[in-house]
Amino acid sequence: MQVERRRKERMAFALPVSVSGSEGGGKEYQFETIARDIGAGGLCAFAPRKMKLGETLSLRVRFAHPGSRAIQAPEVTMRGLVVRTEARPTGLYMFAVSFILNFGG
Repeated sequence: MQVERRRKERMAFALPVSVSGSEGGGKEYQFETIARDIGAGGLCAFAPRKMKLGETLSLRVRFAHPGSRAIQAPEVTMRGLVVRTEARPTGLYMFAVSFILNFGG
């Protein structure tokens, strides 16, 4: 049995997410994915590459309803810190991100 580490509830919504970051050496990458779940403190999604713990990402989440045009949906852009990563049998990697809140402007 896995111990729950979240401090905030998450809701299971399949939302489109654009992820961008940079590898060692400054090489940038970007990919599109679907969030498995999302909450006030973070999200969980799948990636085509292994994410590194502690890696900082830029995330753009579109709040699109199933069957709607995602391009017309409201979106929010935020920064996040990779706090968990796990290889899946499908060849994808599951990763969890904790949002980085910046109230300083």
